[in-house]
Amino acid sequence: MNDLADLVRARKECRLCMSRDPHKIRSGADYDFDPDVVSYWSQWLGHPQPEILIVAQDFGDTGYFERFRGRDQTNNATNNNLRKLLGYAGVEVAEPPAVDPNARVFLTNSVLCLKQPPMNAPISSRWVRACATNHLKPLIRRLKPSIVVGMGSHGWAAVRLALELHDTPGKISLAAGQSWCAGDGCRVFAVGHCGPLGLANRAWELQLEDWKKVGAELAHLHAVFETPSSNA
Repeated sequence: MNDLADLVRARKECRLCMSRDPHKIRSGADYDFDPDVVSYWSQWLGHPQPEILIVAQDFGDTGYFERFRGRDQTNNATNNNLRKLLGYAGVEVAEPPAVDPNARVFLTNSVLCLKQPPMNAPISSRWVRACATNHLKPLIRRLKPSIVVGMGSHGWAAVRLALELHDTPGKISLAAGQSWCAGDGCRVFAVGHCGPLGLANRAWELQLEDWKKVGAELAHLHAVFETPSSNA
């Protein structure tokens, strides 16, 4: 699969987790207003050639999806906080949820389907494994981002699986604030989730420091690409 349209189709056609847990998870493709996107979150930031790919938890439950017709609500706390954190990394993005076609950021989640209510229903590790293998790995291969960020426990688990980062801490509490080089050459960062519950586990001040490190790597990459070759 080399085209995003193929990845959209794969997401819409996938029923693996629903076949295992039919009363716990549902595909957005069951709805006639299901957007033609790989990730619902990418409707805000979904650049086709991103410098940064961010992987978080999930889009929400079916009630949230139905209420806002497949898009994010205005004044979503996670999105507002992420916008501020990206700013600390030197990446200015439009106010969510309005699409920003210019920011070279792509947002996705460890689970692309929708939980059945309530919103805080648990995420199954096998859902994360299935999505990482069948959807996140080909997405990373297609987008080729310079930086991949695993945000929160499930986002980090998905990134570890998709990039086969076996020699890294499994727990986000141990991994947050660190970075590694993946086999494909991209730089991988582990950060806390910036939603209200995530902030209870990793304080805002620490998250700011984590994203400053992302920004430093991005600035380094820009400097490398902008430096004229000595052979020019």
